[in-house]
Amino acid sequence: ISRKSFKLSGRAGAPPPTWWSMASRTIGRLKELRKVKYGSSDMYVTELCAGSMTWGSFNGEKQEAFDQLDCLVCKHGCNFIDTAEMYPVAFNYGKTTEAWIGEWLEARVASGAVKREDLYVATKCNPNGTGGTVGPPWEKHAFDAARLRASCEASLDRLRCGAIDLYMLHFPSRLGGAAFGWGSWRERDRYAAAQTSSGSPEEFEAQVLAVKELLDAGLIKHWGLSNETAYGITLFCTTADRLGVPRPVSCQNDFSFNNRVYEGDVAEAAHHFGVVGMPYGALCGGALTGKYIRKKYEGDRPMALARHAARPKFQPRYLGPVGLDAVKEYVSLAEEWGLTPLELALAWCRDRSYNAVVV
Repeated sequence: ISRKSFKLSGRAGAPPPTWWSMASRTIGRLKELRKVKYGSSDMYVTELCAGSMTWGSFNGEKQEAFDQLDCLVCKHGCNFIDTAEMYPVAFNYGKTTEAWIGEWLEARVASGAVKREDLYVATKCNPNGTGGTVGPPWEKHAFDAARLRASCEASLDRLRCGAIDLYMLHFPSRLGGAAFGWGSWRERDRYAAAQTSSGSPEEFEAQVLAVKELLDAGLIKHWGLSNETAYGITLFCTTADRLGVPRPVSCQNDFSFNNRVYEGDVAEAAHHFGVVGMPYGALCGGALTGKYIRKKYEGDRPMALARHAARPKFQPRYLGPVGLDAVKEYVSLAEEWGLTPLELALAWCRDRSYNAVVV
C-alpha cells in the first residue's frame, strides 16, 4: 500500500464513509516491496521483514518454511529475514528455525536463486539460554562475553550466512522471561526469579563490551535490542557512546493496533537515540487478519492448526475478550476502506514515524 495514498484518519467503529468522502480516500498499491534505509546502519531493507518464529512448531514441516521463504524472498523480493536461537516458540523450542533458514539459504545461493549479498539476516540471543550452547536443560546467563560469543557462533553455524547482519539481545537479562505479558514495570520482586542481572550501569557496560567483541571479530555487522524499555534503550545507548561502541540500530518490540505500549516513553527514547522500530506481533498472531471471525479470511490452512485455535493459552493477550472486540472493529474498518484487515494492520504499523520495517 502506498504511503502517499494511505492516510487513515478514521477510527474503529466510525460510520461508513459516504461516496463523496471516499473520493479522497483512494488506496494505492505498490507493484513491489519498497526498500528503506535501516536507521543509522548501511542496510537498505524491504519494509516487510520475513518473520520465522513458528517454523518448526505451528509450521511443523521444513518444506513449509522453504515454501514461505521462496514466496517472500524469490517471488516478492523481501530481502530481510528475522529469526532467533530460541525459535521456534510455543513448543519444540530452540535451534530448528535457524537451521532450516541456513539450509534454505545455502541451497538457494548454490542454485543461483538468491545472492547472499542481497539479503540481510537478523537473529537474537536470549538470556534464558533457550537454543543456546548450554543444555538442554537450558542454562540462563546475563549476556556475558563468553556466552554471547558462543551463542553467536552457534547461530552462524546454523544459518550458514557468513556474518550476521543484525544481532539482537532478545529480551533484557534484568527482566528475563518476565519481560513478556506486562504493560508496565512494577514491583521488583516480579522479576526476581526470572532475571539474571540487576540492571546496574556496570552490567550494561559489560554487555556493551560483549557486543563490541562480536563487532570487532566481524561476526556481526550491527546490533539491536528487542522487548526493551525506555530505560534499557537509554542505558545501552549512553553506555555505548561512553565506550566508543556503535549504538544499537533498532528495537524489536511487540506492537500493533491492540498493543500500543511502545507509543509511550519507549518510542520517545528510541527517537532521541536514533533507534528505529521493527515491530513484531503486528497481526497479533494472526488475529488481526480477521481469520478467526470471518471465514473468507481463513486462507488455505486448516483453522485447527492456526495458532490461537491450536494453543489458545500460548498468547492470550492477542485474542482475549477485549482483544477480540477490538479485532472485530478493525476488521470492519478495513472493509469500509476496501482493504483486507491484514493490509490495514501492516500498513498502520509501517506508517508510524518511529518504525522502519514490520516483521
